[in-house]
Amino acid sequence: MRAIQIHETGWPKLLRLAELSIRQPGQVLPRLRFLPAILFLSLLSFDASPARAGQQGPVVHVSGGVLRGNFQGNTAVFKGIPYAAPPVGTLRWRAPLPVTPWLGVRDATKPASACAQGATGLDPFIHPLASAYGASFIPESVPSSEDCLYLNVWVPRWPSQGALPVMVWLHGGSNRMGSGSQSTYDGSSLAAHGVIVVTVNYRLGVFGFFSHPGLTAESPHHSSGNYGLLDQLSALEWVQKNIARFGGDPQAVTLFGESAGAIDAGMLMTSPLSANLFRRVILESGPPFGLGPIHTLAEAEAFGTELGRAAPSTSASALGNLRKMTTTELMQLANAHSNGPYAASAIVDGWVLTQPPARAFASGALQNVDLIVGLNGRESSAFRVVAAATSKTEGKQSGSGGALEAIGKLADTARPLYGAWTYAAIAKYAGQAMIHRDQAIDQAANDMLVACPVGAVAALTSATGHKAFVYKFDRSIPGKGESALGAFHSLEVPYVFNAFHDRGWQWLPFTNADLRLSEAIERYWTNFAKTGDPNGSGVPSWSAWKTGSENYLELTQNGEPTAQQHFSPPFCYVSPDRLHKQLADGK
Repeated sequence: MRAIQIHETGWPKLLRLAELSIRQPGQVLPRLRFLPAILFLSLLSFDASPARAGQQGPVVHVSGGVLRGNFQGNTAVFKGIPYAAPPVGTLRWRAPLPVTPWLGVRDATKPASACAQGATGLDPFIHPLASAYGASFIPESVPSSEDCLYLNVWVPRWPSQGALPVMVWLHGGSNRMGSGSQSTYDGSSLAAHGVIVVTVNYRLGVFGFFSHPGLTAESPHHSSGNYGLLDQLSALEWVQKNIARFGGDPQAVTLFGESAGAIDAGMLMTSPLSANLFRRVILESGPPFGLGPIHTLAEAEAFGTELGRAAPSTSASALGNLRKMTTTELMQLANAHSNGPYAASAIVDGWVLTQPPARAFASGALQNVDLIVGLNGRESSAFRVVAAATSKTEGKQSGSGGALEAIGKLADTARPLYGAWTYAAIAKYAGQAMIHRDQAIDQAANDMLVACPVGAVAALTSATGHKAFVYKFDRSIPGKGESALGAFHSLEVPYVFNAFHDRGWQWLPFTNADLRLSEAIERYWTNFAKTGDPNGSGVPSWSAWKTGSENYLELTQNGEPTAQQHFSPPFCYVSPDRLHKQLADGK
C-alpha cells in the first residue's frame, strides 16, 4: 500500500477527539455530552469545497476523503489520487474495486508508482532515437508496482470559477510501459488554456491484458482480459463523480491519448460500458483498428492456459499458481512464453468489448462523440531504429529479409481495408523500396497501417453524424537524425504538452518554430475540448472531414498548420458505403 500522510489539524483532529470520547473506558457517557458540540465545531472548521486553499496548498474533498495538493504558479496540482483499490493479492486480474476511504488529509503532492513494467519504462524506446541525433541520453529506473491505480489533476486557477472542460489523458507505451505521471505529461501548459487536465495510470502487460479460463469462470460477466481498459473506465467514472469538486464539468470530458493510449481510447468508443463517460475523443497515432487483428477471448485464454502450465506449482490450480508469483517472476514468465515482450492488447471478451472495433465502427455502434484523429509523417521509423539498436546490442541479425519482404508482410494486415487493391498497393510500394529502401518502407507502413485506418475512422465517425477532424503531423527536427527518423512516432507529444525541456525530449534541437507549433496544437486541442470544434482565434482554419474532399490539417515541416484535402493514400478508398461492406464481418 502507498504510504498516507495524516495531518491531524482542524476537523480531522476534532473528529479524532470525538472518536476518543466514545472509546475512553468508564467515561463514555460523560464525554458523549460533548459530541454534538465537537461535531458542530468540526463542520464550522471544515470546508470541502475547492474554494478553501490554505497556505499549505489547495484542499479538496473527493469520494475517498480529503486531499491536499500544491501549487505550480497559479495552477493547483493534485498527484497520486487513488481512483480504485490496489489490484494486488487476490485482486490481481479482477475488475477494479472502489477505494477504501481514508481518515485525515491525504498528501497529494507526489505521484504514485507507475504500473508494473520493465525497470526503465519507456527509456529504451527514447535512447536509440537520441543516439540517432548524436545526443546523449541516460536511461533512468522507473519505480513500478502492481499498486498503481492513481491519477493526477491540474486545475488552471484556484479556487476554480465556473465549470471547466476536462481532458483525460491515456499514456502510450504499447500497453506495457509508461505512466500518467511521466514528467512529459505535466498538464500545466494545457491547463493554462482554461481546461482541467487528468492523467491516468492503468494496469499494463500481463497484469492489464491477460485472459485465462479460470478468470473467465470467476467473472460474473464470463469474461477476462481487459483489466487495463476496466481501469480506464474506472478512472473516467471517478472523474464523473469528483471532477466538479475541482471546478470541472463532468458533461464536458475529452478522452485523449497517444499510441496505445489512443488505441485504447478508440476501443472505449465502441464499449457499451463507456456510455456518458466522455463527450469528445482525440486519437494521436493510434487508430483502434488497422494495425492488426484483435484477439478473441478463446485465443487469449489459450495463451493464458499455456502460461498457467508453465508456472511453478505452488497451488492446487494453475490460476492459483499464477496469482502467487511475484510481480517480477510473472513478467519474466510472460515475456519468455510470448517470444519477447508480452503483447498486451485488448480482447473481444463479450463484456467490455462485444465485437471487434472495426465491425463496431462499420455498423455505427459507437458512443456519441466528436473526434480528432491523426498521425505523424513517418510513424514506423522510430520502431525500425529501435529494433536495429536492440539487435546490435544483443548481437542478433535483424532478420528483416530485405525491403521487399518487409513490405510483403504488410499485406495480411492491410487487406481488411484495402481489399482487392491490396496487391496493387504492395506492388507500388515494393517498386519504391527497390530505390529508396528505408524511407519507402516507412512510407508503406505509414500509409497502409496508419493513414488508411485513420481515414476510415474519420469517415465512419462522420457517417454517424458527428464531427471528425483529421491531422497529419509532418514537422521533423533538423539535425543528424532527421533523415533516418523524420516526423517519427510520438514526436507530437512534446508539442501537445509543451514538454521541450523535459528530460525525455530535451536532446532534440528544437527552435522557435517548434514553440509556435506547440502553441497552435494546444489551442486546437483545448478549443476542441471546450466546444467540439478545434477552430478559434489565433489558429488557421481546420475543416471537418467530408466524404469526397477528405479535409485535413497538415502540421507542416516549417511549423505552420495548413489546410489540405484528399487525405487517403493510394489505393485506400474510405467511402462509408465501401467501408460498411468491407469491415462488416472483419476482425
